[in-house]
Amino acid sequence: MHIVYITVEFVTEKMSGGLGTYVDNMAKIMSARGHKVSVITLSHEDKEFYYQDRIRVIRVTENRSQNVILRTLANSWRLRHELQKLDRKDKVDIAQTASLHAIGFFRSRKIPSIVRISSDNALLRHADQYVFDMERAVWDKTLFDRMELYAVRHADYAFAPSKCCGRIVAERARCKVGVIESPYLVQTQNYDDSVYQNKLAGKKYLLFNSTLSTLKGTHVSIAAMDELMCLYPYLYVVYAGIDNGIISSDGVRIPAKNILSQFNKKYNGRVIYLGCLKREQLFPIIANAYACVLLSRIENLSNSCIEAMSLKKIVIATYGASFEQLIRNKKNGLLIKRDSHKALLKAVKYLESMSEEERARMKISAQKSIERLGEESVYNNMIKVYSDLIKKFRRKIV
Repeated sequence: MHIVYITVEFVTEKMSGGLGTYVDNMAKIMSARGHKVSVITLSHEDKEFYYQDRIRVIRVTENRSQNVILRTLANSWRLRHELQKLDRKDKVDIAQTASLHAIGFFRSRKIPSIVRISSDNALLRHADQYVFDMERAVWDKTLFDRMELYAVRHADYAFAPSKCCGRIVAERARCKVGVIESPYLVQTQNYDDSVYQNKLAGKKYLLFNSTLSTLKGTHVSIAAMDELMCLYPYLYVVYAGIDNGIISSDGVRIPAKNILSQFNKKYNGRVIYLGCLKREQLFPIIANAYACVLLSRIENLSNSCIEAMSLKKIVIATYGASFEQLIRNKKNGLLIKRDSHKALLKAVKYLESMSEEERARMKISAQKSIERLGEESVYNNMIKVYSDLIKKFRRKIV
């Protein structure tokens, strides 16, 4: 089977996040099982090459027009053109497109099309405001939102990694959306523990391992900081991620690192911002954390949560953001009310009250609970969807 992944980001590019990691994982899983895999990604240049000797990567120069609608249409049209060109050269059996930026808006009618929903633009937009109104976000549809939803609705099949995101997009797009959880590949690369050794070795710390933003709930930890520092004078608080800024009550975006720097001075170096780290630097920091804290207002299926649980970490995360799909409260992690710094403090207090044996059991349970995301299980689920869709598509065009 020749499978093509069409994406706005990939691990071979300068900017790559959770979507790039997902495509990388799926490409490796499918390729390792004998399937031909190609990745068509937006990039800074037009170029074709092979990644890890067996995965074809086709770079397409991204249109950078200031007009978001024109940019979106131009990029989607160009990606479709590259897909059709590839199909003429090396027949494509199925194309899987990311939902971001409506890159599947112009789909090829000759190739079975599947859309993986990475997020919903309206949810992300509203969740990054000072006040988050979920109901209002669900019903808000800009022209750009409608373009993304059109691409979802006109695919042959659409799925999301999380039940929460899938349910919301199904309602907004008015179509069926399946749920297929993303794979987790065990990390085997050499770790770089230099940042951990230089800045964190010997310290007991809570790790906030996500983008610093209102969307990711950084404002909640900031609201809890004074009480947290005073109640637990032996505890450090560590942040690792891109700083997108915190939205103030008057709508101003304030760099989070400026706020954290002030706390760092106030509490004698116990509040540490590490910036955005490479994965090989981040994993030793996750592995040695007392607990990982993820306070997102909305998520899909959080890579940060999965990675932490795979390393036997207790994760404190929010209800209503899709973490419930991974965490059972007080069984394999802790779930708290969204946007509540009091709930965060209560969770830390509960964590501190647990015995070493109880924490050890919770850590083991966390690791075991994501075994279902192993590559063999995900492969079987995904290849069945691909095969069924290809058969259905062929019957339709005959």
